[in-house]
Amino acid sequence: MTTAYENRYRVAGLKITLDGSAPGRTAWLTKPYLIPPEGQKAGYAGYPAIPNTKEVEALIDEAYQKGWPVHVHANGDAAVDQMIAALTPVHAKYPPADRRTTLIHGVLMRRDQLDTLKDLQVIASLFPMHTYYWGDLYPETVGPEWAQQIAPIGTALRKGMHVNSHSDSPVALPNLMQGMWATVNRTSRSGKVVGADERLTPIEGLKAITLWPAYEIFEEKTKGSIEPGKLADLVILSANPLTVDPAMINQIQVLETIKEGQTVYRRN
Repeated sequence: MTTAYENRYRVAGLKITLDGSAPGRTAWLTKPYLIPPEGQKAGYAGYPAIPNTKEVEALIDEAYQKGWPVHVHANGDAAVDQMIAALTPVHAKYPPADRRTTLIHGVLMRRDQLDTLKDLQVIASLFPMHTYYWGDLYPETVGPEWAQQIAPIGTALRKGMHVNSHSDSPVALPNLMQGMWATVNRTSRSGKVVGADERLTPIEGLKAITLWPAYEIFEEKTKGSIEPGKLADLVILSANPLTVDPAMINQIQVLETIKEGQTVYRRN
């Protein structure tokens, strides 16, 4: 694994996709969806992208052997169970190392899975923007209790896991102020709070879109915060996201973007 860029591009690891999407009801669950998609029978619970867990284990094993970071797309709790089942023997096989294996999305994972993931040194790159875009959908498709636990970033952080918050663009717009707002407020389109105990504080929400994602891809020494020795990659905002009303964070605009000390964008 290398953090060196060539023409501003680098491969940051191996991505493995284990299931589909939660809004599309193709995420793989241990319990059936309350409303199956058109053409599916009652009892439908999504499906795996790679049915044979041994195949997933072999992919992770190859990555560990070659020193590649592993990023696993798993939305449903059954897919997270499969990730755990495939990762556990590989994690035990190889000596301890700073690998930064990452779970991507985890929208319909279970909170109890977080303890095992922490033991396996997994980073949780979660998707709390779901609370805004699809938060009103989940009570109907998976039930009100599970709907309050989607993308459990607050629980993961309290358990001591490395976490971050992403947009999964183009699934959701790559608006980091909207992402921070959703991570801090967890408010749906209709104005309902989706999982109040999973909200982060503003400073945690800011780190979740800056320094903590840089850590995931081994770039925390050059990116993610403003300090001597790091790249001068930064933005100038119209307001301070740490001091404004948290409900107004998504109204903050980028006034200027600076890349390696050079202005590359300025709002008229």
